[in-house]
Order: sequence, then C-alpha cells, then structure tokens
Amino acid sequence: MTRAWAASRTTAGAAARTVPARAGSVFGSRAAAAAFDAACASPLVRGHLRTLARLEAAEAAEVHQWQVSRLARFHRLWGRSVPYYRAHPEYLQACLQGRLDELPVLGKETVRGLAGSFSSPRVPARRVTTGGTGGRPLDLRISYASFFTEWAHIAHVWGRAGVRPTDPKITFRGGSLGAGFAGQPILFQPTYNHFLVSPFHLSDRTFADLLDRLGDFRPVAVWGYPSAVTPFAHWVARTGPHRALSRVRAVLLASEGAFDWQVALFREVFSAPVVRWYGQSEKVVFAGECPCRPGAYHLAPTYGLTEVVDGRIVGTGMTNAAMPLVRYDTEDAGTLLPPGSRGARCVCGSSFPVLTDVRGRWDQSLVYGADDEPISTAALNFHDGAFAVFDRFQFHQERRGEVELRVAAARPPAASDLARARHLLQERVGDRLRVSVAVVPPETLLSVRGKGVTVDQRYRPGPATEMSRNV
Repeated sequence: MTRAWAASRTTAGAAARTVPARAGSVFGSRAAAAAFDAACASPLVRGHLRTLARLEAAEAAEVHQWQVSRLARFHRLWGRSVPYYRAHPEYLQACLQGRLDELPVLGKETVRGLAGSFSSPRVPARRVTTGGTGGRPLDLRISYASFFTEWAHIAHVWGRAGVRPTDPKITFRGGSLGAGFAGQPILFQPTYNHFLVSPFHLSDRTFADLLDRLGDFRPVAVWGYPSAVTPFAHWVARTGPHRALSRVRAVLLASEGAFDWQVALFREVFSAPVVRWYGQSEKVVFAGECPCRPGAYHLAPTYGLTEVVDGRIVGTGMTNAAMPLVRYDTEDAGTLLPPGSRGARCVCGSSFPVLTDVRGRWDQSLVYGADDEPISTAALNFHDGAFAVFDRFQFHQERRGEVELRVAAARPPAASDLARARHLLQERVGDRLRVSVAVVPPETLLSVRGKGVTVDQRYRPGPATEMSRNV
C-alpha cells in the first residue's frame, strides 16, 4: 500500500488543488496545498515509506538489527549534544551499544523539571506542549524534520485502507479552533485538502451545512477524534444515505481511544474500515492497528524502540533530534508480544512486534471507590449499547466513592435511557461507587483542544492509596 501511495502522488496532488469554489475563495491557499503535496513527496517521506515496506517484509532478526544500528547512528549524531546525556553518559553508551535495558526509566516529572536539559542546541525546532488532559502539560521541542517523519508513518498506516494524506477528507479535530474559524464551525483548509469541523459546534445544523458545502468535493475519508465523529455518525444514520459520502473508504481515528460500540457504529454507518494508530506528542512510540487483528498494533521500528516495563509502555525515540528521549515512560499501559510469540509472522504478513491491551494514562482512566480503591473506566464500560444512545459522555468525580456520568446528545436522551445507563453502571460497581447521571451541554465534555475527556477527575486519594497503586 505504501508504494502505491507514493507512486500515485501526482493524482493526489491534483485532488488537493481541486478546491470547492466557495471555500477556496475565502480560505484558499494553493501555495500551502502545493507545499504539503511537495512535503509528502519529499525524499525524507518517501525514504521512510520504502524502509517501512522493506522492513515489514524482512525477518524479525533483521528488523531488530536495523533498529540497533539506527539507534547508535542517531545518538552518535544528536545525543552527544544533549546536556542531560552529557551529564549522564550511561544513556549515550547504552544507545551506542544497543543495551537499553540497563538504564533507569525516565519519568515524565524528570523530563518536565529538566526540559531544557533534554534539548539539543544544534537542532532547529518548534516548541509545543502536550494536551495536558491527564495532568499538567509538558513542554517539548520538536524538530522540523519530525513533521515529515510523522506524515510518513501516518501515510504508511492510512495506505492500508487506500487513503493518502493529500486525499479529500472531512476532519473532526481540534486544529485551528476558536478565533481561527471567524465565528463559523466549518473551515476548508486546502493545505490538507479537508473540511475541518469544530468539535465544539457539532449539531444537526452544522452537519447539514457541511453536506451542503461539500458540493463536488467527494471525501474519501472521515478523520478525527472518536468523540467528535460519533455525533456525525449518528446524524448520518438518521438522515442518510448521502451521495456526498458515497466515496468514503476509511474512518481514521486519532488522539483518543475508541470504544467497541463506536468502532461498530462507524463501520456500519460509513460502510468502511476503521483505521487506528497509537502515538504521543513526545514522539517515542508509533504503532498502527493490524487490519486483521483488531486491538493489536504493529510497532513501527523506524520511529523508535518500544519496551513494556512493569506493564508500562516505555519508548526510545529515533525521529525527534531536537529532544531525543531515551527509555521514556509514556504512562500508558500495554502488553508487548515479541515476534515469534504467535508464529514467525502476523497473519497480515507483517514481521513487526505487536502491542496489545493499550490503555491510557492512569489519571485519564481511573475513578476512586468508597475506600479510595482505583477503578478503571475500562471496567465501567459495557457493550450492550447503553452508551451508544449518547454522542458524548464523561465520568466526573469530586468526592470519594461518588461518580457522575455526564452525557450529551444532539437529541435529548429519554429518561429511560438515562435510567438504564445508571442502573447498569450501578450494578457493575455495587457498593463501591454511588452513580448518578446528568445531561450537560456537549462542549463541557471537551478539553481546550476539543478532545473528549473520558474522566474529569477532581478528586485525589490520599498518599497511602497512591503508594499502593504504584507498587
């Protein structure tokens, strides 16, 4: 798929410049679209795609050896100039020798407190911050070359569904929101050849206006946060089919975890596969979901080295020379299946290692019971369709042993739906939590970037519980 994507770049570029007249006249920037098209065709992107294709067909031992060699070369070039690694030479030595398991794991608080010490003064970069939905934001420096590398890996994953970065899309993401929309909920961005829809303004009226504005623009993908795509999918199910959506061949989910019922909803409504991938702003791990094994993610060896230490996903990045992180604790959890644990090669043909049971950071996914015991919201989730009647939902906790399920939908939920959701949750947790349900405005369930926040945690347990949780 990746080779097909690279070979058909000219067609993709032509599509990127086919801008709807009304949208293009206001927001159009053919130069920006051409620049992105050129970026996708750059030697760096195409080189990564060729390497990914070659390694995916190689034996696992060859892939591992390539990674060891690449890590040593990367830190020989860039790691030597990083102040933290100069002060702690064992990190550099371990990278040069490919013996990372001898190093201590770098925690987020260490990087946050010494962010400047992890930056290379030799590499031009832009400053970004993590979203901070699970705690305090983290300041990062990202090299400009990482922009190309990131798109190469995204293109590799999207290519499995026949979607190219320059293809026409409908996008439900944070993007340039607020003032950037000039008071309008829909913005056409020719750079990425997509209609960008504000996740803060999802309504029947917005969706109807979107379909009207598409005109001859025929999107081949719907891309965005699962929490933002959900209300659109519900609307399409109620009002469709729509001719303007007839060419959609993939739903691309990013930045949030998706529940099983959401994935099933998207597949049914759009008659298209769901494509998911895993990564972080810190740029240490990247993995694309296996097309043959839902919930299993193939780790991209060109992006970084991945370990699971005490159940936590730990990554060593090899793409961001401006701030290379070694054995960085993502605070996510998962299970690593090494090559050969299910045969020499995955059923999809890939030799890349597999990451399963991926779960988000603890403070985005836990509530606390009557005795301050941590309860994962994965345990609260149920699969009988009770949540599917809501467009968005969130667990809100302010006091020990009490949790409020906050829900929102384009059409007000029936009292029976609310009662059913509360009953099922209460039945699951027994006397550990007292559950209530409330209907709230949808925008109150989002982060400042428009992402859905599964847990709005305002309560913190005492030190004893924190210690037992970390043991």
